[in-house]
Amino acid sequence: MRSIRFSLLAVILAGVLALAGSYPNLVPRAKAHEGCSLKTLHGTYGGVWTGLIYSGPPPNSPQTIGGFWPYDGLEVSTWDGAGNFSASDVFAVGGTPAQPANDSGTYTVSANCTGTLTLTNGLTFDFILFGGGREIRFAETDGSPTVVTETRMGFDQEN
Repeated sequence: MRSIRFSLLAVILAGVLALAGSYPNLVPRAKAHEGCSLKTLHGTYGGVWTGLIYSGPPPNSPQTIGGFWPYDGLEVSTWDGAGNFSASDVFAVGGTPAQPANDSGTYTVSANCTGTLTLTNGLTFDFILFGGGREIRFAETDGSPTVVTETRMGFDQEN
């Protein structure tokens, strides 16, 4: 009985594999990535940040989570496809009411879809692009006492 089940399973699996070969869209094929450039980031994105801010100068050694204040924000940003960035933000630190702010700066994008954003206030972030530039994920890398991560999604420009 067990060998009959195994044989039946093998026949079904062979049939599925044969169908997959006959219908190329049934099983998605991996595609080689075409790379990224400054032009990959072009348009308007919505972002959500979360993080922690240390309440003093950057510490010299790791600190417990209790030494930080929570940091949350929302952002709408514009990327011009030529290396220039601008944004309107609303953020709250340590439970303070949300405060509006504006940011601007420059960015670079490497062929491997990683990049760097440098704001005019000196903060820097490394990022990775996903989905042909539709999604950006950030990590702050300037050594400031802020630990911020962010994800941004591109808005549908056709609607």
